[in-house]
Amino acid sequence: MRETWDESEVAYKRWSPMRFLRGLPPLSRWIFIVTIALFLAQFVLYRFILSQAGYDRLIDIFGVTPNRVFSRQLCLWQVLTYMFVHSLGNPIHIFVNMFVLAMFAPEVERAMGTKRFGILYFGSGIAAGLVSSVVLMFSDVPIIGASGAILGVLAAYWRLFPNRIVYLIVFPMKVKHCVWLLVGVQVLIAFWGNKTGIAAVTHLGGFAAGLLYMRYEWTLRSAMLRSVARHYDRERESDRHIRERVDQILVKVNREGINSLTWRERTFLRRASRRFKRQHS
Repeated sequence: MRETWDESEVAYKRWSPMRFLRGLPPLSRWIFIVTIALFLAQFVLYRFILSQAGYDRLIDIFGVTPNRVFSRQLCLWQVLTYMFVHSLGNPIHIFVNMFVLAMFAPEVERAMGTKRFGILYFGSGIAAGLVSSVVLMFSDVPIIGASGAILGVLAAYWRLFPNRIVYLIVFPMKVKHCVWLLVGVQVLIAFWGNKTGIAAVTHLGGFAAGLLYMRYEWTLRSAMLRSVARHYDRERESDRHIRERVDQILVKVNREGINSLTWRERTFLRRASRRFKRQHS
């Protein structure tokens, strides 16, 4: 008998870019698309519009140049923009970054939620840029790429799924062992002190930021909630005192008339009226 196959029953589906992108959660998809699109825009600008000097100037503007971030020029925007700039001369750089992003970021975003994942990703990337600018403050070599933010995502993945099995080339390893092996390699590279070490400082800064965020996020959130609660307690207590004073003034008006009010009492009533109107608007 000839077997018939219903395509909907086949577990394996052919890979396609659109199916891949639809499978990513929203922020991971946005980061992936924007990073690839800007890399292609770099290529078009370099190939058809800019000269080599113009392209180098573009990298100087949008990459993190440590000796310019905290200089008189105060190029603080670079700690954000450098994450979306990758080297045209080394396409493996963006390929590895986007491959790791596609592997680990979706599960991290689904586990944390889009908002918290956004804080993790961009916070790790910005922290990596700031750390590089401080540690390498006399360097004029631009730092580009999303590796700092990606290392922050790896730190979060390690905290969330430490015993997952991943393959480092062909060797199966638990995530907690694989991540620390990669970090150890970055530490060794950082101590070489050459241009390769510059990237390692950025990677370690992003990893440390991601690790600290995962470790202390709830502590910071609890502290913020307690601070907000204390603020509202103070506001309620202030409102109570204001209402008591208003009642005293109204009793005086009822007893002696409106003309008996002093300038201070009239001013107090006007301010109390504006305050309570704002609260109920």
